[in-house]
Amino acid sequence: MILFLFVLAGFLAACAANCRRGTANQYGNISSVRGLWLPVAGLLAELPFSYLPAFAGKVPWLFTGLSYLCIIMFLILNRRRAAGAILAGAGTLCNLLVILCNNFRMPVSPLALAMFPGMTPEAVYAKKANYFVATHGARFYFLGDIIPVRIPYVGSFISVGDILLGLGITAFIFSVLTETLSPSRSPSAE
Repeated sequence: MILFLFVLAGFLAACAANCRRGTANQYGNISSVRGLWLPVAGLLAELPFSYLPAFAGKVPWLFTGLSYLCIIMFLILNRRRAAGAILAGAGTLCNLLVILCNNFRMPVSPLALAMFPGMTPEAVYAKKANYFVATHGARFYFLGDIIPVRIPYVGSFISVGDILLGLGITAFIFSVLTETLSPSRSPSAE
């Protein structure tokens, strides 16, 4: 949910930049984004962890692998938008590293968890089977979800990778909505 705030930030930053330049958002550029279905598929591949936790917990490599494969393919296809692709790629790799090194589960900070009354390690696992509270440590713990975000209705825990990924999303959306494509780089010319 936190990543949607970065989407909103990218959109608002693009609106402000375009308003300052006296131009409209370049919504036609959306057609220049390649493989737009891939991040959607990546997000959908994560749903079993929330809605079928018992099943997803048995084959976490399958759903995690599908999700990250979709995201990485999307970034490779859109590497032309360098700032967004590099930031999002760094965030994706940080998250993937910590997840792979912890048996396909993301560690959550016990201190971050304590900031949310009523939330227990069992509740975290029941809500998302690909998370665990790192009460006894975790590999690459510093890359885990250790940063609490106290925003009503969207508050959660985020990682350094989530921040980098979010900044990449913001930069990517900003690039798409503000770039003036030359005729040789327009979607119809590709």
